[in-house]
Amino acid sequence: MTILHSPKAYVFNLQTTSSAEAKRLWRQDVKEQWKYKCAYCGDKKHPTIDHIVARAKGGPDFTKNVVCCCHSCNQDKAHQDWEEWYFSQDFFSLERYEKIRKWMRPDPPKDLFAYRPRRNNLT
Repeated sequence: MTILHSPKAYVFNLQTTSSAEAKRLWRQDVKEQWKYKCAYCGDKKHPTIDHIVARAKGGPDFTKNVVCCCHSCNQDKAHQDWEEWYFSQDFFSLERYEKIRKWMRPDPPKDLFAYRPRRNNLT
């Protein structure tokens, strides 16, 4: 199953009927996509969810703005700009930086004309 863009999408797509369960499923799917490793330092201890652009700074609560993050990185980063914070860390990795940037990219537009129009048999 693919990860959906927000907890509300889990309710909308009838994968669950409760908001709390939808949030839990969404958070679990985000962590699974990152293999329960911190996106910043690569640690597997105490995985949490971190908003790349903090909600306090106007960051949305969508999949493209959250990553799996260890508790210590989440606390240390707080609401700072993620790139400034990440570049100043001893554990900075260009590979992980590129992975986060790729994760943040919007999905390519879907082809809305994938299906041919059907022939009207009434005429």
